[in-house]
Amino acid sequence: MKSDIILIILTVICSLTYLRYLLQFKKGLIQRDENLNSTRETVSVIVAARNEEKNIHQLLTALVNQSYSKNLYEIIIADDRSVDGTADIVNHFATKWDNVKLIRIAETAVNISPKKNALDLAIKASKNDIILLTDADCIPGKYWIESMIATYSAETAMVAGFSSTRIMDWEKASCCQKFENMDFIIMFLAAAGAISAGKYFSCSGQNLSYRRKAFDQVEGFAKIKHYVSGDDVNLMQLMRRKGFKIKFAFNKHSFVKTKSAASWIKLLNQRTRWASNLKWQLNLNPEFFVYLAIVFCNTFLPLVLLFRIWYLGLGIILVRMLFEYEFLKLGFEIFQLKKNKLKFYPIWLIMQPIYILLVTILGIFGFFKWKNRLTG
Repeated sequence: MKSDIILIILTVICSLTYLRYLLQFKKGLIQRDENLNSTRETVSVIVAARNEEKNIHQLLTALVNQSYSKNLYEIIIADDRSVDGTADIVNHFATKWDNVKLIRIAETAVNISPKKNALDLAIKASKNDIILLTDADCIPGKYWIESMIATYSAETAMVAGFSSTRIMDWEKASCCQKFENMDFIIMFLAAAGAISAGKYFSCSGQNLSYRRKAFDQVEGFAKIKHYVSGDDVNLMQLMRRKGFKIKFAFNKHSFVKTKSAASWIKLLNQRTRWASNLKWQLNLNPEFFVYLAIVFCNTFLPLVLLFRIWYLGLGIILVRMLFEYEFLKLGFEIFQLKKNKLKFYPIWLIMQPIYILLVTILGIFGFFKWKNRLTG
């Protein structure tokens, strides 16, 4: 049938294109730049926080105990209209540590998303050469600042870092926690491979750094201020379009840990918020948009083919599994991740279609909740 021929052609094209990208990412990981420098630069660690009294103490404890010289970095917490004890905790630290500062935001900003507004105000109040970002529910290691700064070369404008969820006992973790952890790993391995291959597709504000002068040259968030999300990946695209060099930090001391989602609802809400950036990529980075479309099609077309020509659909799925598994094995080795987690990959793969369909549709229409505010 003509429809079957069209389906086969589309599936094969999408699968081959996806595998081509995967091989490029793998090559990027193999040829990764792990050169570190010993230059000491001044750093402003910036965190946007809202109602984070349960997390901010642990984060600040980690930040004030960094190996980096206290004279070379400041910590700025932008408290975005919190109604809990977030500000009190930050002020408590500020009385003991001279490099801890609090910025209080009392009102909702006009024509700019809340988080971008908080970050923008903090950056404007900062005084150092490099901006280093994480989230209030993340925990960096003792050598985080030192390792991220060491990744910079003279021509580097931005450094993206690795992040994963904290799971104390993998065997006792819920299916939701394991799925999220595997999804995080796959997402960051792809981002690391892409960046190392010269394709600046994505990054995360959970672990991100850029030069202040590069931020100023792209006019900060001005061109993307009306996007609800994307203070990280969309900013990366602005820097890419300026021709700036971006690197990924591979040193294990540069990694950060973030809290696991408490439920499937919260996980889907977070991923939906991230997916809301998809529609902007067509303008910001058309190739990234095409790649995301290929991933989407490559997830579903082989499944459709299973119901028409089962052996061909199954064959394409198995080839994908083989290539992805080899990519993951390399990534697990490079990032020194526990290999027992790889056993969850087949389960992640089975659950992925429903997950991708949900977050894509909800993200496109903007149905997600951001810190007690419903958007969409």
